[in-house]
Amino acid sequence: SFILKSLLSNKPQRILERPLYILSQQPIDPQAEQEIIDSIGEVYFSNDSFDMVQHELEKLPPELNLQELEDYRDKLKRQQAAVSKRVADLILEKQPSYVKELERVTALQTNLQLAAVICTNARRQLNVAKAGFTEASLGLLANQRRRQLLTGLLKSLRTIKTLVGELNSKLQDTLEQIEEQLDVALSKTCKHFDVLHYTKVQMAYTLLGKTQTAMDQLHMHFTQAIHNTVFQVVLGYVELCAGNADTKFQKMQYKDLCTHITLDSYIPCLMDLCKALWEVMLSYHRTMQWHEEQDKQETTPPPGHNMTHLCKKKSDYCLNKANAPILTNTTLNVIRLVGKYIQMMNILKPIAFDVIHCVSQLFDYYLYAVYTFFGRNDMYESSGLGLISSRLRTTLNRIQESLIDMNAGVHAPTEDRKEKVPSPHLSHLVVLTNSETLYGLAQRVVATESLAFLAELFESLQSHLDAMMPAAKKPFLQQFYSQTVSTASELRKPIYWVVAAKAIDYEQMLLMMAGVKWDIREIMSQHNIYVDVLLKEFEQFNKRLGEVSRHVRIPLPVSNVLWEHCIRLANRTLVEGYANVKKCSNEGRALMQLDFQQFLMKLEKLTDLRPIPDKEFVETYIKAYYLTENDMEQFIKNHREYSMKQLANLVNVCLGSHINKRARQKLLAAIDDIDRPKR
Repeated sequence: SFILKSLLSNKPQRILERPLYILSQQPIDPQAEQEIIDSIGEVYFSNDSFDMVQHELEKLPPELNLQELEDYRDKLKRQQAAVSKRVADLILEKQPSYVKELERVTALQTNLQLAAVICTNARRQLNVAKAGFTEASLGLLANQRRRQLLTGLLKSLRTIKTLVGELNSKLQDTLEQIEEQLDVALSKTCKHFDVLHYTKVQMAYTLLGKTQTAMDQLHMHFTQAIHNTVFQVVLGYVELCAGNADTKFQKMQYKDLCTHITLDSYIPCLMDLCKALWEVMLSYHRTMQWHEEQDKQETTPPPGHNMTHLCKKKSDYCLNKANAPILTNTTLNVIRLVGKYIQMMNILKPIAFDVIHCVSQLFDYYLYAVYTFFGRNDMYESSGLGLISSRLRTTLNRIQESLIDMNAGVHAPTEDRKEKVPSPHLSHLVVLTNSETLYGLAQRVVATESLAFLAELFESLQSHLDAMMPAAKKPFLQQFYSQTVSTASELRKPIYWVVAAKAIDYEQMLLMMAGVKWDIREIMSQHNIYVDVLLKEFEQFNKRLGEVSRHVRIPLPVSNVLWEHCIRLANRTLVEGYANVKKCSNEGRALMQLDFQQFLMKLEKLTDLRPIPDKEFVETYIKAYYLTENDMEQFIKNHREYSMKQLANLVNVCLGSHINKRARQKLLAAIDDIDRPKR
């Protein structure tokens, strides 16, 4: 009915809003179809507000019959089919305009869908661009802010660096002032010892980590206190006896000053000297008591009084001193063995000699091993420094011949090898070729100083061992001490010379000196560049020495030997460089003196070693350039410490054209005569 109403009212668009499945129900007979349509009540075409369902329900009879209901349902279906058929026909009649409209609607729908896709993509791209632009902008802003923060941080760090530098400088100055004040306070204890005062001073040095410095300074202050005390006492009596205000006595040496004491004032002066020195010695005694008390508090004395405990007690006592010895496990093991051997000798006295003989072999092997590892070098003979004494060389040769099996692994008669041991071998973990570690200086110090300590321990045991030895065998013990134990400290020179020979680039200095022009005609006020290069080498050596000392304490004797070797080699290199000069004027000789004085002045700031080794060796050689012919001949005879080449250079360059060929040949012959016995 709705469809018919739509058609009758020329509103076909309302039909499109209903499902199209009704079009498939088409009656076959047109007449029957028309009759069915005519049978539809007029009420169904009335208006849109007509409720068809309610109408049909109201038409139902009170009493329902199933068959009647089914028949009525079939009638409604036929009416529906007829209407659908008629609607379809109407649609077909109007198809061209409908299809055109439908196509237009479809095209419009497609365009709308495309427009929707385009809009969606545009929105997506816009969001991406917006996000990218936003992120980039935020990134730029963040980077700019970070840059500003970092710039401010950099300025702050630079400020802090400057402040730290200034603070470090001020702290260093403060530290130096503290050390100076501590040194003054320490010096006061030499005459008037006060326990509280001295304890505070030692505590301050301990906090600074300079207990060794305190001990060294204390020794110096006591020496100075003794000298000043006796000098002032004697000076007072001398001035009193002289009876005038002559001040020449102030500049005299103490020995010369004592000659002015009269017989009348001798006894009073001596008494005052004793009183003054008693005060110093009392302070010294109290100082020693203080350190012994400290050691007792830090260590527990070992029980017993036998020599084993004596050895251990001495070792433990020394370990707690400010100047503690440097020991290795090998040294401690040897000390333990010696203690056990001495116990054995106490119990079995008939074998005392055999035990001491074995102990001496143990020490011999230790000494030979340290020399083999760290001291053997083929350049000793050419150095001319006398590094190995004849006594030490004899000892090393004796040990090698009597104790070392140089043919280990080779078949040899058993009798010849029964008391020999293989030659020692250094572990591959010990590196002695690294310049940064000063060619294994730490290992060299530990090995050498532990041997020196062991030798000192043997020295302290000499009287006890001598008491155990049979009278007939005592010469053996005396020979062991005089030829072996006493030579242990002599190993320092060859062992540390190896370090000194490599630590400074002496060859570079020779090459630079060779490029200097010495035949100049005017006095120079500026020294040559090779002096600065050499001093930088020494500064680098001093720096590396300090770095090594952070890991292993460098005892003062070791430091002195190292500096002595380095300075000696440098000075001898200077002389060798001057001996290579082909032409030299008086102004050039003055320049040599200027260079050497500059070197000495800067060197004395790097080391406390005094006097500077071989200083006269260089100065004498430079001054020899000014000698006459007669003086040169005497110089050649008196100074055999210079090589033949160095002396010949003095003759050829110094005298040069000032002497004739015959005089020159005479001087060269004198040099040859000096050198001949050495060949």
